Amino acid sequence: MSSPAPPSGAAPTPSLLRPWPQFLDLSALSLPISLSEATYRLTQNLRYFLPNYVVITLLIFLVTLVSRPLSLILFLCIFAAWIYLVFLRDEPLTILDYDIDQKIILGLLAVMTLVALLWTKVWLKLLISLIIGAVIVLIHGILRAPEDSMADSPYGSLLNVVDSPGGEHASV
Repeated sequence: MSSPAPPSGAAPTPSLLRPWPQFLDLSALSLPISLSEATYRLTQNLRYFLPNYVVITLLIFLVTLVSRPLSLILFLCIFAAWIYLVFLRDEPLTILDYDIDQKIILGLLAVMTLVALLWTKVWLKLLISLIIGAVIVLIHGILRAPEDSMADSPYGSLLNVVDSPGGEHASV
């Protein structure tokens, strides 16, 4: 039995990686006109592009590990396990005819990741990667105008820029 398709106006599934050309579209970048528009853009882009932001931050972390090849290989294997066991699998994991609960898988992967971080002593590299990733997310999230920015905005037409700086009352 398949799940019903989401309605046409529904928000996209947050677990899907968005197309990179759409993510990197320079024509969608512009300065927000107010702080409220900047926060609105950031929340909309975080919801829509979260998987892309996670991939970028993980790639930054892996690039910082280039000077430590064994750590790089270890974390590539761990990330592959996370991707396969958590994100790509639709059926429960079965080992020797026993279904393994998803919570157990997540717990084991989390422990394995923490042990690898402690063992390889790359906490500082992880922290630097997270800071760089957060800066990139903030810059992209604020500068990229969502396609539906005015339609679903809680501020409605208040964020629209009028053609004339004086507005319509200037001709009176």
